[in-house]
Amino acid sequence: PPSLLATLTQESPQSLHRGTGKGSRASMSQQDTHLIVDRLREYKFEEDLTLVTFDDKTPQELLILFNNVLKDLSIDHDIDVRDEDPQDTAVRIMNFLPVLNYNPNVDFDTFKDGLQEGDRSLIYPILVHVLSSLPSLRKRAYIGRFLTNVELPEEMFADPEIQAKHAEYTQLQQQFKETHKATDAMRGTKTQPTELKREVQQLEEERQQLKQRITKMEAKLRKLDNFEALYEVTSTLRKEQEREAVLRERMEEQQMMYKQAETRFYQVRKKLGEMETTAHDGTGEDLLQRLQEDVRSKTMICMEKLPDDISSKQQRLEGVRKIIEQPAVSDYELHNMQQDMQQLSQEISNLQEQEQRAQNQGGDKLSMFRQQAMIVSRKKQDQLERLQMKEEELRELEQDLNEKREKSGHKGVKILKGAEFEKYANGLKLKAKQHKKLKGELSSVMAEKVILQRTEDILKTRHGDQTKFLEELEKKKGVQGAAELQEKLETVSEQTSSVNKAKEMTLEEISKVVSKINDTIKEKKAKLAPLIKELRQVRADFAHLETEYNEKKAAYDNTKVGLDADRDKLSMEVTAYMEECRREESRYHYLNAMIHSTSVMLERAVKEAAGRNKIGEMGQSYEELYKSRIQAEENQSKILRERQKQVKDDHDNNVEQAKMFKSLHKLLACKIR
Repeated sequence: PPSLLATLTQESPQSLHRGTGKGSRASMSQQDTHLIVDRLREYKFEEDLTLVTFDDKTPQELLILFNNVLKDLSIDHDIDVRDEDPQDTAVRIMNFLPVLNYNPNVDFDTFKDGLQEGDRSLIYPILVHVLSSLPSLRKRAYIGRFLTNVELPEEMFADPEIQAKHAEYTQLQQQFKETHKATDAMRGTKTQPTELKREVQQLEEERQQLKQRITKMEAKLRKLDNFEALYEVTSTLRKEQEREAVLRERMEEQQMMYKQAETRFYQVRKKLGEMETTAHDGTGEDLLQRLQEDVRSKTMICMEKLPDDISSKQQRLEGVRKIIEQPAVSDYELHNMQQDMQQLSQEISNLQEQEQRAQNQGGDKLSMFRQQAMIVSRKKQDQLERLQMKEEELRELEQDLNEKREKSGHKGVKILKGAEFEKYANGLKLKAKQHKKLKGELSSVMAEKVILQRTEDILKTRHGDQTKFLEELEKKKGVQGAAELQEKLETVSEQTSSVNKAKEMTLEEISKVVSKINDTIKEKKAKLAPLIKELRQVRADFAHLETEYNEKKAAYDNTKVGLDADRDKLSMEVTAYMEECRREESRYHYLNAMIHSTSVMLERAVKEAAGRNKIGEMGQSYEELYKSRIQAEENQSKILRERQKQVKDDHDNNVEQAKMFKSLHKLLACKIR
């Protein structure tokens, strides 16, 4: 690259009069400057930065700060701008700005000069654009580093090799896009990477096993003469089996839909038959009474049984949903949960024992009513379940009856004669008796249900009165809440008794299972005796082979360690030689540049000494031009110093005069009022 002196020779004389850029700071708003300073402190570029220190920065310091901001976006800008050529700095930054979606709207020479001179009107807008959305630009810079297209002349695409490389480059860019999207999607999920790695490793092992099995099968099958024909037949069979599976699924769906439609058809036909029978045989009061009974039974089921079922299903659904939303549980966490569960079970057992002891020490006057209410509610629940079971059985019987009627209708009506008719009549009488019996049981159940319901209402009323009386008595005696505590203790006691019964039944079942297991173990031991002998021999062979394997592996490890050490040593030597080669090559280019720069300087010095290096119509040399400009600057500096001295001398008088003018202004304002 050309040196700074060679760059100065290419500049026009007008560019030497360009300012440092501080005069253009008025073009930036105070709000933007505050934004830059705040964001520089927030992102810890300079934590102790203030507006004053930021405004006092020299062009070189401002350029270094600007480069540090760009270095945070891309590692390509990790360069010391003090040692870099200004032209290279301008090229590097200007090529990076399109990646940040920023257009400086200036040509390259103006951009280069503005960077070198610290032009704030050029640097401040870039800093505002970058710092206002730094996190998103970090991601954009990372993606742009791999998705920036390489610009090539069109004539180079005539080469097939370049076309292939460009196509491969485009394909890799597309692959990078897909991989980056997948990575962002995975970061948003709760999947554990360790579990994914374990699953991937397991799938890879299964894939290797399948490959080995396929290779073995291919090796066996290729020995057959008619392998190709067998392969085609097998492929056709597999396709037909897949098609058969699809058709079977469709057939099952159609059968399910047919059964549902048939069930709905039977239900509708049953209702139609009932309505026709009622219309012919019964009166409006009978129909109304039957409908009222159906409504009562359905209402009772909906109000008492269905809410409990729905609540239990919702609780189970909520538990399953929570388990699904939680991340995968490790074995260690599962072990801790089991320990916590055992501890809670022990605490529950202790509380149940305490409740049992407290219940044995004293009684309660309301315990009898509570027990009666619980017995009534339990009987009511049993009757509801029994009623529901009977209704389901009735529906099934009606469905079977309808199916048999359909079949008999398809086959035609068969006229019974003699013994068959007598047998049919006897069966019909038995069924009629059974129907009357079941109808009587249903009537008694319904009557008992009404009685139990009435009893329950009476007991609830008494229980409410007794509860109010007991609460008033507790308030008088100062033991408020004792009845509620006793009720909880009784509930826990009942749960304990049910658990104990379940434990007794479980222990009996366990004893039976243990006896069966012992018998099975004895049988298996007799069968396993010869296999155990073979296993011992195999273990001995395995121990011998394992010893031999360990010896071979130790020798292999020793050899591998030696070879790895030699390889690392050679790799270090190669790296050192390559680094030395790069240094020598860099030194070679540096010396060539210095030789070129020195030759230019020598040529200029010779021309200057001979007086041949004239510029302009005046015929001045650069030495004369620079001397005249230095003299002009010194004269200007002298004039400014004299003016500064005059201002200092007149400062006190001017301040006093300003105060007098302010007082005069106030006096005139008062007179105007």
